[in-house]
Amino acid sequence: MGTFAGYMGKMNITKEKRKCFGSQMMKLLNYGGMMQFERVSLYGHDVILISPVELSEEGKVDFWYNYFEESSWENAGFHMDDSYFYSNKIGGCEFADVILAAYTLYEMYDEDPGFAECNGEIMDQRFYGGWLNHILGTEFTSKKRYNLWENAEYIAFNRMDYDDPFSRNELRCLIPDKLLKAAGGTELSDLLYIMYGTESLKVDDIVPASYPDDVYQCKMALIKLQDNCGEHFYEYLLQFLQLDRNKREKNTDTNLTVLAKLSLYLPARVFVYLAAEIRQEPFWKRWKEWKDKVYHDEQMKQYASEELQEQRREWKEQIIPRIKTAEFLRQDSWYAFYNTPEELKRKGNYYLTDDDRIFWWDGTDEVILSDGMNIWLEELADRHRKLMELPDAGCGNEFESIHFIKDFIILLDEICSYYKRIYPFKTMFYDFIQNSEKKEYRAAAALLKMLHEENKEEGKIIEYVRGNWDMGNKNVTQNIARLRLKRYLSVMTNRGLRKRYFGF
Repeated sequence: MGTFAGYMGKMNITKEKRKCFGSQMMKLLNYGGMMQFERVSLYGHDVILISPVELSEEGKVDFWYNYFEESSWENAGFHMDDSYFYSNKIGGCEFADVILAAYTLYEMYDEDPGFAECNGEIMDQRFYGGWLNHILGTEFTSKKRYNLWENAEYIAFNRMDYDDPFSRNELRCLIPDKLLKAAGGTELSDLLYIMYGTESLKVDDIVPASYPDDVYQCKMALIKLQDNCGEHFYEYLLQFLQLDRNKREKNTDTNLTVLAKLSLYLPARVFVYLAAEIRQEPFWKRWKEWKDKVYHDEQMKQYASEELQEQRREWKEQIIPRIKTAEFLRQDSWYAFYNTPEELKRKGNYYLTDDDRIFWWDGTDEVILSDGMNIWLEELADRHRKLMELPDAGCGNEFESIHFIKDFIILLDEICSYYKRIYPFKTMFYDFIQNSEKKEYRAAAALLKMLHEENKEEGKIIEYVRGNWDMGNKNVTQNIARLRLKRYLSVMTNRGLRKRYFGF
């Protein structure tokens, strides 16, 4: 058992859109913190290096680790050429959020019905679409979700082994309650009649010439048809529904007079779900059998006023509100902070902020550092300058250029062993190795060692994590000591930010 995500649809991305789609997919995986690994073994020590996911020469990427969650899950990946994305077990935190955003991107591009789903449940598109609009600069809307009948039909046909292929739950996932005002209309009415029946239609309560009135008239005519046809009711009905518009208009069968008139503006599905209700039989199974056999040439009446129709169009075309990355990846489930140790309770719960996204800082408002982070970085920069003034640019001779690589490898291994899952970025590691003769780098390594020693007392709280990391308390796994080390390594990786504070 576990949590699995997927896409209920064909992933039909047209060739002319695949390049843009692929670029956006890689960007959301990058900013969502999906990482790849490289292992370096030197001087008897192993160091695991991380880097944002990148396409191989074959245009493929495979990954299983998220920088923010710091957990490994089963493989997921993307193939650029055919716009194919896959995943397996995804957990329930940051890794899962990004995977579901990836599947939601398909929904925005797929010209056919399609939905991001998790364990079989269709996801709320607005949450994931909001982050896509933010991180990609897009203006995606939920308009496609309002193709209610087409979507419901697709969902039901893919769930025919369920007792209820399209229930109220699927409708609420497809269109959350707060958005139903824009979904009002005949398609929504049909779905509700299928789910709940038409017993609520009472002749004395119906507004003449309204859609409920036409549905009610159709129901009464079908009841009469059943009385006249008996066991041949379905056979007779199907023969009628297979007629084209011209033949229905010229109908001379008195059993079909009312039905023929209604069929000129009511969809055939109305006749079928009413017949299924009358016979107390499932609708969706019969509709799947009949859909391609019955007429689709009706000319629907306009039951709603022009003003209401225009208002609904405006609602449907509203851009999904943007959600910033730190908010999107925020984890607030009950188990995230379950059993917080007493010594951490007064510090409040940990929530991801832009301070933890230093690696992605680029000078724009994508990552905005807090005042506290700016002060801390200025303090570190001052300490770095003072280390630069020492003859050996470090503590004693530990980071002399001749021994730098060995000392640096040992330090990184010690940090990871003590604080757990503190992995340096690949670009930072090789940058430091290649510039080991420069005082700026040796001083930065010396400062890293100091931070390691200074934070040990606070960092030992990590010992509370036993067993699976993903089940660990967020206040423990993201304790401030670990964060300081992790953030410092990110600053040393981000050359623009490093230059701004440390001058190299």
